[in-house]
Amino acid sequence: MQNMNFQTHFDRYLQRIRRTQESAAATPELSLFPHLQAFLEELSVDHFDRNTVRFVQEPRRLDQIGRPDFVAMDGLLPIGYIEAEAYGRDLNNLTGHAREQNARFTENLDNFILTNFVDFQLWTEGRLRAAASIADSTENFETLLERFLNAEPIQIATPEALAGYLARRTRELQTQVATTLTDESSDIYRMFSAFKELLLSTLTPGDFADMYAQTLAYGLFAARCTLPNATNFSRHTAVDALPRSNPFLIQLFHHIASPRLEANVTYILDEIAVLLRNVPTEMLRTAFAAGNHLEDPVIHFYETFLAEYDPQRRVDRGVYYTPPQVISYIVRSVDSLLKTELERPDGLADDRTLILDPATGTGGFLLTVLEHIQASVTQTYGAAEWGQYVNAELVKRIFGFELLVAPYTIAHLKLGLFLQSQGWRADERLRIYLTNTLEQPAEMQPPLPFAEFITDEANAALSVKRDAPLLVILGNPPYPQDSANPSREGRRLTFIGELIEDYKPLNGQLLGIWDQKKLLQADYVKFVRWAQWRIDKNGEGVIGYIVNNSFLEGETFRRMRQSLMKSFNTIYCLNLHGSGRIEEIVPEQKTDENVFDIIQGVSILLCIKQSDNSTPAKVYYADLWGPREDKYNTLSETDILTTTWSELPSMPPFYHFVPRVTEHSEDYESGIVISDIFAKSSTGIFTARDKLTIHQTVEELRETVTDFVSISEDEAREKYKLSRDTQDWKVHLAQADLRNHPDFEQHIEPINYRPFDTRWTYYTGQSRGFHCAPRPAAMHHLLAENLALCVHRGIRSPVWQHALVTNKISEKSYISNRSEPTAQVFPLYLYPDPEELGISTERSLNFKPAFLIELSEALELPQVEPFNLPEGVSPEEILAYIYAVLYSPIYRKRYYDFLKYGFPRIPLPQDIEQFLTLAALGQQLIDWHLLKDVSVPPRHRFEGEGDGVVGRVRYVDEKIWINTSQYVTDVPPEVWAYEIGSYRVCEKWLRDRRGAV
Repeated sequence: MQNMNFQTHFDRYLQRIRRTQESAAATPELSLFPHLQAFLEELSVDHFDRNTVRFVQEPRRLDQIGRPDFVAMDGLLPIGYIEAEAYGRDLNNLTGHAREQNARFTENLDNFILTNFVDFQLWTEGRLRAAASIADSTENFETLLERFLNAEPIQIATPEALAGYLARRTRELQTQVATTLTDESSDIYRMFSAFKELLLSTLTPGDFADMYAQTLAYGLFAARCTLPNATNFSRHTAVDALPRSNPFLIQLFHHIASPRLEANVTYILDEIAVLLRNVPTEMLRTAFAAGNHLEDPVIHFYETFLAEYDPQRRVDRGVYYTPPQVISYIVRSVDSLLKTELERPDGLADDRTLILDPATGTGGFLLTVLEHIQASVTQTYGAAEWGQYVNAELVKRIFGFELLVAPYTIAHLKLGLFLQSQGWRADERLRIYLTNTLEQPAEMQPPLPFAEFITDEANAALSVKRDAPLLVILGNPPYPQDSANPSREGRRLTFIGELIEDYKPLNGQLLGIWDQKKLLQADYVKFVRWAQWRIDKNGEGVIGYIVNNSFLEGETFRRMRQSLMKSFNTIYCLNLHGSGRIEEIVPEQKTDENVFDIIQGVSILLCIKQSDNSTPAKVYYADLWGPREDKYNTLSETDILTTTWSELPSMPPFYHFVPRVTEHSEDYESGIVISDIFAKSSTGIFTARDKLTIHQTVEELRETVTDFVSISEDEAREKYKLSRDTQDWKVHLAQADLRNHPDFEQHIEPINYRPFDTRWTYYTGQSRGFHCAPRPAAMHHLLAENLALCVHRGIRSPVWQHALVTNKISEKSYISNRSEPTAQVFPLYLYPDPEELGISTERSLNFKPAFLIELSEALELPQVEPFNLPEGVSPEEILAYIYAVLYSPIYRKRYYDFLKYGFPRIPLPQDIEQFLTLAALGQQLIDWHLLKDVSVPPRHRFEGEGDGVVGRVRYVDEKIWINTSQYVTDVPPEVWAYEIGSYRVCEKWLRDRRGAV
C-alpha cells in the first residue's frame, strides 16, 4: 500500500465535494456523484489492483422506489452496491423514504455500502460489518473498501441457506417490479395486463409483482439446477438451460433477457444469477434427486422459501407440503378403484384414463402418479414396453392446474426431470397449465400483441377445463377459509359461486339465519364442488382429495354431503383427525397428531361415480388415530382395499359422514328444538375490534371514545393498532357512527363479555359502525329489563356445556371463542322499537304459540290471557325449567351425540310437579349465574401482603394465587376446574385482569 498516495486521493476527493457543495447550483446528492464515482474507481485501480472494477451510476427516476445509486461491476458481474444519501446526512437517523429504501437494501443485498459522501457503512447479510468516516481516518475506510471489493461469493452449503438468500433477493425484486407497474408504458405493465385479461382475472398489481418475482427467481433456480456447471450462467443464458417441455417459461425468459427490460429489474435479476452461479452443483443434484422424497425440493425450494419470503402468503394460499405417504395412499387407492369400479383393468396406466390435479402445487401428486404408472407398466408389460409407452400417449393425459407461478415452475421441472430419466424425449410440452381452476371456462382468446405465449397458455388450459373427458381428479386443495376465489363480484355470482349455491339449500329450503355461511366459502369446499361438477359432466370418474375434515359432520355442510351422495355411487372417508382447534375424544392409550404442520384436522375423501348407475350412494368411514409417524406408516402400508371400513346409514337431515350414536335418539327427538320455542333470536354482538370497543370501566370507555372520534383516520389506525379495514368494519365508518350518536350517557351499555365478566361498550345499534354487527334483532330487547338464554347450535368440543343466561347485551364469544358456531341469544321478552309508529308500547313474550299449546297440554293446564301461558305459570318459570334441563348432567351426557349437531331439544315436563321442581332449581342457577344476592355463608378469604395486582395466576393446594404473595383460600378443585363453554371460568376471569387490581 502507498499510504501517501492514498491520502492524496482522500484530500483531493474532499476538496472536490466541498467545492461542489459550496456552489449555488449544487444538489444534495446528484452533483456529488461524479466525484464519488471517480474516487472509488481510482482507489480500486491504484491501491487494490482491481483494474476491471467499475462503479456504474444508475440513473434515478422520481416515480420509482429505486435501485442503489451505483453498482460495482467486475467485468459483467455485479459485486456490490452503493446508495448515497445527501451530503453529511446522519446515516443512523434516516427518516421517511430514505429509511424505508435503505432498510430494504441492507436486508436484501449482501454487499452494500451506504454513504453520505463522508461517512461509509458496509452491510452484508443484513448486518452492519464496518463503518468509517474519511474526515477522521483513512485507515478505517481503506479496510472497509478492501472488504467491499474483495468480498467472497456467498458460500451456500444447504438448501435451507439457499432458500434464505434467494428469498431476500426475491423480496427486492418484488419491490422493483411493483414500482415499475406504475409506468403503464413499460413492458412489465403490458405483461401484467395480459396476465389479468387472459389468465387470472382477479390479479392485482401487488399479486402480479409477487408472482413475477417468484417466477423469475424460481426460473433462474430451475435453469441452474439443470446445468453441470455454471461458469457462464446469467439471466441471458438461463433460457438455454430450461426444459423445452415448458414453453411458457421459455418465452418469459426470452422477455427478461431482452435489452428493453427495465434497469431497476435487471440489476436484482443479475444479483440472483450471481448467487445461483456460486451454488455448488453437487448440493443441487442431491436436493433434486428424482424420487428422493425425503429430500423433496418442495421442502427446501418452495415451502421453506415461501416461509422465508412471505409466510403470510403461505397461510393465505394454503401452501403446505403434502406428505408422500398421504399421496401414495390416495394414488394407489384411486388406481384400485379404477380397476374394481370403473372397468379400467390397467388403472392409472389405462390409456383411456385422463388425470388432473386441479391444485398441482409443486407436482407431488402427479409425480407419484407417474411413478406408479411406471412401476405398473414395467411389472405388467416389461421395461422395453415402458420405454415406448413413456414417449407415446402418457404426457397427453396427465394434467395439472396451478395458480401460483413458483410451484408451477417447480412442477414442470420435477416432472420433466423424472420423465427424462425414464427416456422421455421431451419433444412436447407437459400439460401443466398456469390457470385458476375455479374461474369460469370461457371462450378461446385471440392472441394479444406482445403476449402470444400467455394467450397460448390460457387457451390450452381452457380446452382441458371445458372439454377433456377427465376420469380422475386428485390432489390437495388449499384450505384457507377466506377464499382467494370470491363467490361474488359485486352482486353477481361468479362461476364457482353459482356452483356453491347448490350446497346451501336443503331439500329446497335455505338454511336458517344461524348457518355459518362463511364455512362454505373455504377454498377446499370450492375445489370439491368443482371436481363434483367436472365428474358429473363426464358421467363417470373418481375424486381423490385430502381436505379439511370439518365437512364430515359440521351442520353447515349437510347439503354438501347430501349433494355428494346424489352425484356419486360410493364415498369413502378416512378421517386422519389431528385437529388443534377442537378437543376430540381420542381412544385410550393414544396420542394424536396431524399429518401436516397445520391446526385443521384432515381427512382423505374418495368418491366414485359409475356411468348408468342410479343406485343410492353408500358411504364408508374409517378412523386413523395416533402419532404422525404411525399414521405415515399405516398410509404407506395400506390402501382402500386393505383399510377396515364401516358403512354409514343415510340419516337425514344431516347426512353425516361420521358414525352416529342412535341410542336414546327417539327420546331426544321427542323434545322441542330451542329455535321452535323462541320466536326471535340472533348471535351475540360482533365488534370486529374488541380492544377498541369493549373496556373494563366506564372511564376507560369514555376516554377511548372521546379520543377515537376526535383524531384522523390514520392517527386512529396507528394509535389503536387497528389492522386493515374489512368489508364490514372500517375506521372512518366507526368514527362516523360515534359522531352520529354523540350522547354518551344514552349509548353507554354494560355488556356480558365472558362468563361472569361484565364490561362496558358504546352501543348505537348501527351495523358497520363502531360495532361491525351489533345484532339489534336480539340485543335491542336487552337494553331494557329482560332475560335471555344463550345457547350454541352444535359444538365441536368433547363435553356439552354451552348454555348461559344473560340480562344484558352480550358479545358473540360470551360462551366460547373456539371454531364452532357462536351462541344464539334468545330473549324472554320483546320490546317494541320506539322509532316504529303505531306499535304497542307493551312488551310481549318471545315464545312461539305452538310451543305454549304443547306445554299447556303437557301440564294439563288451560291457556290464559294475555300471553296464552299455562294457567299459573310465569314466563320466568318456563325459562328456568329450560335452564334446569340444559344444566342437568344426565341430559348433557346422555344426549351429547345429538347436542353436537344443532340446537338442543327440550323435553316437555311429565307433569306440573316435575315442572315446578325443575323450574325452582333452574331459577336458583339463573340467580347464581347473574351474580344476584344469594344467601351463602362466607367461605373464602383473601390473604397475604401485597398490592392486590393480578400477576402470575396459579392453583395450588386449594389456593388461588393471584401473584407471588396473595391468594384466595378454600377453593375446591372442582370450582377451579369449573367450565362454561370453552372457558375455565375462574382462571379466565383472573388472567384477563393481569396487571389490574
